[in-house]
Amino acid sequence: IMQKNLTKMDKQEDFIISKPYQVTDEDEAAFQKASPGVKDQNHWRNVCLDGFKERFRDDMCPKQNYICAYCRLELHPNEVTPEIEHIVPKSEKPNWMYEPFNLCISCKLCNTKKNTKEVLRDNRVKELPHNSDAYLLIHPHLDRYSDYIEFVGDVLYKAKGDSNSKGAKTIEICELNRFEVALARALQCINKHGIGQHYVDFLLLMDNPMNRTLI
Repeated sequence: IMQKNLTKMDKQEDFIISKPYQVTDEDEAAFQKASPGVKDQNHWRNVCLDGFKERFRDDMCPKQNYICAYCRLELHPNEVTPEIEHIVPKSEKPNWMYEPFNLCISCKLCNTKKNTKEVLRDNRVKELPHNSDAYLLIHPHLDRYSDYIEFVGDVLYKAKGDSNSKGAKTIEICELNRFEVALARALQCINKHGIGQHYVDFLLLMDNPMNRTLI
């Protein structure tokens, strides 16, 4: 990839969540009702949590500029309900299931692709880590996205650093360079700036097989 194809990240995309959601007494009561004993990942589906989930989305979406924590594409709440994403999967650490620092908003595709993949450097830890070094991927509460990932032609994701860097791991875990994401980024650019060069860049970038595995 030629250096001239690298594009500067939009300030809206380059956010860090500076203040996690503040749990209310109503939320605490809902957590207790959903998980009166040992927490289990299946408790997350309990209807008594619906109010908490709505409040969380209402609080977190503006803090994330209505953008997915992982692919940094725009969320469209009027079309699809944004996903509440467990950064460390609830299947791995159900005790952290209701921790706001372990929650963010993502699009459905990233949430599905990330699924239960390992994100901790040491899964034996007992307490939820609050330091960046503990995580394999970009943590939306801790890490500046542009420190680890840059965009190629506003369409593809390129990691800064080697194949073990946080950028590379985020691209791998969330499969960010799959065709659907490249197309969505291209369409987003076209909607913002007109069809022009962005459409041409998208076609040229995707015509190169090497770009499918760009990290």
